[in-house]
Amino acid sequence: MRIIFVEEAIGRKEIPLYALLVMKESIWSPLKIPVYRAFWICAFLSNLGTWIQDVAASWVMTHLSTSPLVISLLSFTSSLPVVFLSIPAGFVADQGHRRRILLAAQSGMFLSAAVLAFLVWRGQVTESSLLFLSLVMGIGFALTNPAFQSVLTDLVPTDSQAQAVLVYYMGINITRVLGPTVGGGILSGFGPEVAFFVNSLSFLGLILFFWRWPVKESIEEKKEVVWTQEEWKFLFSFHNMKLWVEIFIVTFFASSLWALYPTRGRVELGLSSLQYGSLLGFLGLGACFSAVYSDKIMRPNKTDLSLAGAYVVYAVGLFLMAVAPSFIFMCEAMFFAGIGWLILATLMNMSSRQLTGKSHLKATMLGVFLAVFYAGMAFGAVSWGTFARFSSSSKALLVAAVGLSLVGFYKFMRAKA
Repeated sequence: MRIIFVEEAIGRKEIPLYALLVMKESIWSPLKIPVYRAFWICAFLSNLGTWIQDVAASWVMTHLSTSPLVISLLSFTSSLPVVFLSIPAGFVADQGHRRRILLAAQSGMFLSAAVLAFLVWRGQVTESSLLFLSLVMGIGFALTNPAFQSVLTDLVPTDSQAQAVLVYYMGINITRVLGPTVGGGILSGFGPEVAFFVNSLSFLGLILFFWRWPVKESIEEKKEVVWTQEEWKFLFSFHNMKLWVEIFIVTFFASSLWALYPTRGRVELGLSSLQYGSLLGFLGLGACFSAVYSDKIMRPNKTDLSLAGAYVVYAVGLFLMAVAPSFIFMCEAMFFAGIGWLILATLMNMSSRQLTGKSHLKATMLGVFLAVFYAGMAFGAVSWGTFARFSSSSKALLVAAVGLSLVGFYKFMRAKA
């Protein structure tokens, strides 16, 4: 599972998501710029391939093992590298080496997906090899994300950057719906090896783009920057530490869905490959719902209230998944979770940017946020998998739902106080 956060920073000013949605200029205008259009298409195909692989990987793992703990390790191994590599990757990107990082990381993910496709085709894939290749994919994502964030607004003029962010965001939400559904169809009609092969091909577009990307010298080659003591103290000040702790706790509870939905859907409910693939499609529909109404539910002057609501809505999704007796209830659970997920992930990202908006180490600061976010995801995944191993996935999801609800109600009361 991979999560891509878009660059909301326009120039030196942080532009909230709701502001992007009310722009009077045509949101499609950036697609008239050839270099941006090429980037958007390549990124769209890559994100589509990622969702296809997510469905196929968890499907294969549920056939290799029925243990909730082993299945949850798939989420753990893909998230863990971000915890340790996102900060150094961001720092290297801030030195002006984004292009090299992106090429190396995308090439590594291409090879990993290709090897996985080969192993599944030959019937030689094992739990260990699947987890190892998932770890390699996680390393590629950890190296890519901080640098990737700053590329988007370099491709268009200043007056088109707001629309460029929005169009890119729309593409991501479309792949959230199409990718899992297409993945389920490929699983049903051709098998998981084809899904992995399709994902490997999806990286070729971005590899070619970054290879040919006409980067200006003033953008790519920067003077060496250093991490000053003042920035270090600010980053880990008491005020900021409260945000990091909240992000860790929330993602710890939220990770239960990503870790246990394969067990609930494939092992316990016995869903078909097409039904299983469509689960993440309903998560994407929920995310699209949040994006469409983001001007009403993600206002920057009510960030705490919006986050509190997102935590509770996501908890509703966890509860429905815990008690779901059938495919229809699982779809409803994923839809609610998708609504809450997009809101909490976006607003946490924006809150982190506002704290570090004055720093010249943008990618490094973003790396800190990603490290905290994925630390909760990684350690949460293995914790909930262990809980389910010795109890049940339903009880684990119920406990996570209660915990996240309490965090949401506490934040609501603090915001109203």
